[in-house]
Parts: sequence; structure tokens; C-alpha cells
Amino acid sequence: MGVRVLVERGAGVASGHDDRSYSESGAQLVDRGEAWREADVVMKYKAPEPSEYRYFRPGLVLIAFLHVEGDMPLMESLESSGVTAWALEMIEDDDGSFPGCVSDSEIAGTQAVLYGAWLLQSHLGGYGRLLSSVPGVPDPRVVVIGHGNAGGAAARTAAALGARTTVIGRDPSRLRRFAATVGPRVECMLNTPENLEEAVVDADLVVGAILISSHDTPAMLTPQLVGRMRPGSVIVDITCGYGAGYMPTAPRPTTFEEPAALAHGVLHVKIDAMPASVPWTASRATAANVFRFVRSMIAHYAHGEPLSRGLSAARVIADGRVLHPELHRQRRLAIATLEGSDRETPQ
Repeated sequence: MGVRVLVERGAGVASGHDDRSYSESGAQLVDRGEAWREADVVMKYKAPEPSEYRYFRPGLVLIAFLHVEGDMPLMESLESSGVTAWALEMIEDDDGSFPGCVSDSEIAGTQAVLYGAWLLQSHLGGYGRLLSSVPGVPDPRVVVIGHGNAGGAAARTAAALGARTTVIGRDPSRLRRFAATVGPRVECMLNTPENLEEAVVDADLVVGAILISSHDTPAMLTPQLVGRMRPGSVIVDITCGYGAGYMPTAPRPTTFEEPAALAHGVLHVKIDAMPASVPWTASRATAANVFRFVRSMIAHYAHGEPLSRGLSAARVIADGRVLHPELHRQRRLAIATLEGSDRETPQ
């Protein structure tokens, strides 16, 4: 494409890409500061860290999985510095889906079941249930709320282990199409209060895998419902930072080092960016998934090639001007929340 490529030294080590592989491909190795200062377009996997905000400048183009709608300090820094920011998670297909998130969602869905299977062991706080089919023992029960990329991967992984798997969804047409892609071990049910209650109370593992247009996600599990689950069962939420999420019962977000938190007798897993623990896999899957989009973005800046509507939607900030309506909405919500807190503060 006729562009000069700079790569931060050591950037790919955790993913199995050493510096030599980049230099042999024609890239120039530089330190982090030089990469930010010299590049017209900076691409990162995740959003910049606060320590990197000092590199923002007018005319800089930033491409990453930004999730800036949930990060007001990042939004304000991008806006005040005049950066143009592209959020890979905001790329839209004609059917309203978000293809940039596909690979990470699939990985997280699989990991959710693996975390659940691990934590159900008694020495880790679970009630001692093997998440697999064993002769002479009733099959374990897994409930997956949502049937998109993450939910589909979770359901297929659970069924492959031998669990009796129930997928719950709201849209009858989409749920019917999903049901045609899975085997007989996966039962698909509409998300009604009755169906949700019956499935969750009997579950050994519940996976929360719903995402509403990459922005807000409604709460699905109440403390009362979670309290009726078997003590030592597991809930894994892979929606994490969107809206109320599935787990208002979770006492806090969890980490790779301490993956589970106990509440209402149930182990809760709420790890943000779960695919980060498998960078070898995640980097390759994501690269294969988003390369065509990034290439079009670079061609737009390098050669003036036109952008599709779906790609244009991912340009959330242009020269410091916020474009995406979701960012405006989240700012209004943040201001309203702050004003509400101020009114409640005793004078």
C-alpha cells in the first residue's frame, strides 16, 4: 500500500511474534514514544492507557478496540487533543451486527465454559461437579443467556463437554435460526420470566452472553433468583462493562489472579477482556477478522479511497469532534448521574 510501518519493540512478544518477524516483514522497530510521535496512524489492540494520553495531538489517527463510550476521561482526552479515533467494535454490517467483535466474543464464550468447569471443583469453591457427561450420573446443566457469537461459542463448548445445555434468547426468529446450527444437546427457549427462572435455578453454570448493540445490556439475574441456585454453582458474565450487565449480584469485577467472587452462595466470574489471557490465539483470530477493515481505513487516509457506511460508523471522533450518537448519549448520562449525586450530597 506504500506506507511506512513502525512497530514498538517487544509489542508482539506475548503473542508469539518476536521483533525479528516484524523487521523481516519490512517494519521498522522503534520505542513506544517514537511510534506515537512519528506515526500518522496508530493502531492498538485495546484503548490507550492514561499514560499514553500525552501523545495525543491534532491530526493523529487512532484505531483500536476503544470502548470509549464507557470511558469519559478517554473521550475527553481524545476530544480536547483533536485526535480522529476509530473504534473497531463500532464497525457495523448491513444486518446491524458488529463484525469487529466476532473473534474476541467467540473466544470469551469458550473461555466462560472452561472457567465454569474449573471453578466447579470443590477445592476452588465449587460444589464438586464435573462439567462433563459421566455414565451413571445425571448430566450437568449449563444455561447460556444470549445466542450471538459469544453465546453460540459457549453453548457449543458446553454441549461438546457433555453438559445439558439451554440457550435463552428474546427474538423468536433469530433463536429459531440459531437452533438450526446446534445439535440436539442444546435446547433453545424464549427468554420469558418463567423460562429464565426454571433454567437458572437448576443450573450448575450460567453464562451471561447478551449484548445490546455494543452499548447497554440489561440486568437479567436478580439477587433473589441467584440465591435460589445451588450453593457452589457458578455464574460467568462475559458482557462486563456494558450497562447493568447480567450480574448486579456480583460483588465486584474479578481478575485473572482472583477469577471468582462469592455472593449469595454462588461463585461469580466477571473478568474484563477475558481473551487477553490467550494472546497467541486472540491476536491471530482478531488479525484475520479485522485486517480487511483496517486495510480500508489505511487506504482511505493514504490514497483517499471511499469508506463504506459500516466503516464510517466506526469513526467515533473526527479531529476532536464527537460523531457517534452513543458517545453523546453516554456523556449525557454521565452528567446526569453526576448532577444527581451532587443533589443528594448533604450540604
